[in-house]
Amino acid sequence: MPIILKGLKKYASAKRKTTNEWFFKTGKGQYGEGDVFIGVSNPDARIVVKKFANSSIEDITNSLASAIHEERFVGVLILVAQYEKAKDKETRLQIAQFYLQNMKRINNWDLVDASAHKIVGHAILDKVINAKILDTLVDSKNMWERRVAIIATMAMIRVGQYDATLRIAKKLLSNKEDLMHKAAGWALREVWKKDSALCEEFLLAHYSRLPRTTLRYAIERMEEGTRKKFLTMKNKG
Repeated sequence: MPIILKGLKKYASAKRKTTNEWFFKTGKGQYGEGDVFIGVSNPDARIVVKKFANSSIEDITNSLASAIHEERFVGVLILVAQYEKAKDKETRLQIAQFYLQNMKRINNWDLVDASAHKIVGHAILDKVINAKILDTLVDSKNMWERRVAIIATMAMIRVGQYDATLRIAKKLLSNKEDLMHKAAGWALREVWKKDSALCEEFLLAHYSRLPRTTLRYAIERMEEGTRKKFLTMKNKG
């Protein structure tokens, strides 16, 4: 048995397994259909991450290749930890490239949201990979790769760079998946926290195309009058 999986099984429970399967929508036709859980909570998974933070690339590869969701989650978080500890650009490049090469295994929203900005986003800021990767990802047929594109821009937002978020969010307006509408709205809300005028300008320019979920997420922190203005415009549109 792989050592990371062995570490996880100490924390597994049948009750948590049922909860995770419901929460991550593993039923037929749902976005997580077929995903396998053993029943480990995120706090317990993070304990395992700390224990195996120095795992070899072989062990991380095995974790990402696993059918078990929690094992992939731990593998992704170990990669994040190793990227954050890396002191040279060559190591960061290797980790970022490994992440991008294994994205087929980063295939649920929690795996993306825990890692995309911390690896892909920071690798762009660190100038170890080209920002054009975001445009490649956002045009992917794979929903999770598109989610990586928008979530990665969270790293740019935190340092006051918003162009990438607005560019990628605009491309996502025509996406059909609600999970993508939520991700775009979340990113726009983070822009609003930093530069409310810029975000509101974007919403006004594109409100006729904004999915309702994206709008709701984007305006969530606005004062009531402004929020109602945007909702009224959407209702009229």
